[in-house]
Amino acid sequence: MIFVCKIWEVINLRKKIYVIIVILILLGIGSNSMALTVKNSKQSSTGITLYVGGSGLGNHSTIQEAILNATNGDTIFVFSDSSPYNEHISIYKQISIIGENKDTTVIDGNGTGIIVSITEPDVIMKEFTIQNGNTGIEVDGSCDNVSIQHMIITDCSEIGLDVNGFNEFLIIEYNIIKNCKNASSFTGTSYSKINHNSFENSEYGLVFNLWCNQNQIHFNNFLNNEKDAFFFTSVLNNWIFNYWDRPHILPKPIVGLVFIFPFLNFDWRPLLRPADI
Repeated sequence: MIFVCKIWEVINLRKKIYVIIVILILLGIGSNSMALTVKNSKQSSTGITLYVGGSGLGNHSTIQEAILNATNGDTIFVFSDSSPYNEHISIYKQISIIGENKDTTVIDGNGTGIIVSITEPDVIMKEFTIQNGNTGIEVDGSCDNVSIQHMIITDCSEIGLDVNGFNEFLIIEYNIIKNCKNASSFTGTSYSKINHNSFENSEYGLVFNLWCNQNQIHFNNFLNNEKDAFFFTSVLNNWIFNYWDRPHILPKPIVGLVFIFPFLNFDWRPLLRPADI
């Protein structure tokens, strides 16, 4: 009888140990999942909406004035009837700036400088034409989760979109970048989506300068550029379903360098006609 009781105690002990192990495993999975969610999360807009242009009482007359009065989480809506906005703006808060319509809401740099400078993470900007500067939009510093969508960036003497610093989880989608010396340049950008853009009429369409790794480059158009794309010491990027100035039946090679060694990436399934932007 004592022997049977001892066996039963051992069985109960093993059950308790198994339960503890399962709980620890679940806690480990949960903490990993939580960490991943936080790293990929984008700040939700929970603040107030400020207005620029238009005829509303209390509307701001310039975008920079609205940024000065905004706090993290706010949204700035810019009316097109007061366009063009002849200013250079600095976005140093975690806010959303939304134009009324990308074709008619214009920020003009008067031929000088960086028109839009973003130095803060979790910024959303969309529905503008950015034109006539040295650089259209510059993202500078560790600015994760920046989203630039539904924009026209044109007529910049140096770079249309210039992304510097070690940034992750950017969303660069549905933009037309054209008539610039270089349409876009990225340095230190990883785990980002560069999809549904059109890079047009520039010396270089898209350049990965250094340490741009594991990015997604899908459904983009490369049109009338002297060189469509180039990369330097950037690896594991996924190029697929892009249109390269003409129909390609075979995979399209993308020439670059890894340190001093020539290297090739491939768009394994290039498009036969331009993607819808």
